Amino acid sequence: MEQTNDACEEVAVSSAAEAVETAGEPASQAKSQKVKDAFKHYFTATRISYMALFTALAYVLYLPYLEFSLIPAVPFLKVDFSNSFVLIAGFSLGPVAGVIVGVLKELIHWATFSSTGGVGEAANILIMLPYILVPSLLYKKYKGIKAVLVVLAGCCVLQAVWSIPVNYLLTFPFFATLFHMCDTWAEGMQYYLSVWYWAVLFNLIKTVLVTVAVVLLYKPLSRLIKITNAKFEKLNQKRRDAKKGVRAKEI
Repeated sequence: MEQTNDACEEVAVSSAAEAVETAGEPASQAKSQKVKDAFKHYFTATRISYMALFTALAYVLYLPYLEFSLIPAVPFLKVDFSNSFVLIAGFSLGPVAGVIVGVLKELIHWATFSSTGGVGEAANILIMLPYILVPSLLYKKYKGIKAVLVVLAGCCVLQAVWSIPVNYLLTFPFFATLFHMCDTWAEGMQYYLSVWYWAVLFNLIKTVLVTVAVVLLYKPLSRLIKITNAKFEKLNQKRRDAKKGVRAKEI
């Protein structure tokens, strides 16, 4: 009797496990389908085209010929306006698209013009993230030029503050050893402590210049994006209607 009861219990447990697995399969499939649908909805042909365009524009402004030093105390920190198109991508296409454009811009620069083995590009990505993400996220809720200016002003300060640990732990030790200003990584960190205020000032001025460029460029570009989006949407609607017509005829 005990063996029979044990066998019955095993059958019951296995049946319950199969029922749980069977019930779980549709739920997991539904979740994966939702993820696929969200991915497909977000990465439309139009959005990908704009991301490619903004990446190309950002890359052009990131060319070495268009960079310039600003403060003699930190000559290897250079100003470029590539992040203006990265931020415009974040405003117009969303924060995820903005980050993708920024990362792609750095990867292409690393593959073509980098003299830092990717360290400078990695530091740029880390310093760039709050300046791109915060305004792009807040812009979805707060529209209008006043809100944008307030958010961008706050993010200029945020990026300057956030650059302190990145420069201390990564950027300055690397460049100081690369240009033989220091012998060790620890000496490079100490070197940053001696000029940190110049580095913070540089990042603050750079973000202000990029912000001004964004404010000047965003309005005309946003109008162009809206017009182009409307045209793409009309074309897509015509294609969908045509497909529906073909299917109706087949039926």
